[in-house]
Amino acid sequence: MERITVWLVISKRAAIVWLQAVLAGVCIYSLILVLAGRTAGSLFAWFGFGPDESIDTSAVREYLRLPFMVLGAVMAGWSLLMIQMVRGPLRDGSRWAWLMLVQSLALWFLLDTGMSLVLGYPTHALFNVPFAVALGIPLVSLRPPKQ
Repeated sequence: MERITVWLVISKRAAIVWLQAVLAGVCIYSLILVLAGRTAGSLFAWFGFGPDESIDTSAVREYLRLPFMVLGAVMAGWSLLMIQMVRGPLRDGSRWAWLMLVQSLALWFLLDTGMSLVLGYPTHALFNVPFAVALGIPLVSLRPPKQ
């Protein structure tokens, strides 16, 4: 039985632009979590990640602003670093930059998605899939040859 491999062919320029656009979207979303204050909790509630109805009080919502804002700050820094790697060393064909991006994203996806499933939040695990696909497709197309 033959193994069939399907390759998605994207130009290098298109893959770089695609990555920058997705990462810019993540950065903007992250900044909203930090800067929008109460809106951060509303965003999470809208995505189905708000506090359980039994503890949904104004005090809990107020407290949750801190972890949402910290999460946003970490994501903003992470996405800005990735944008800079994409615009510099990855665009220039650096194998180490590609490896760092792929390893970082794989670790995020495995830990975040796994934790979400173990803790019983499959909606959050599904929320990760579009991001992984949107970042994975251009990264696969930019994979440098083995040295």
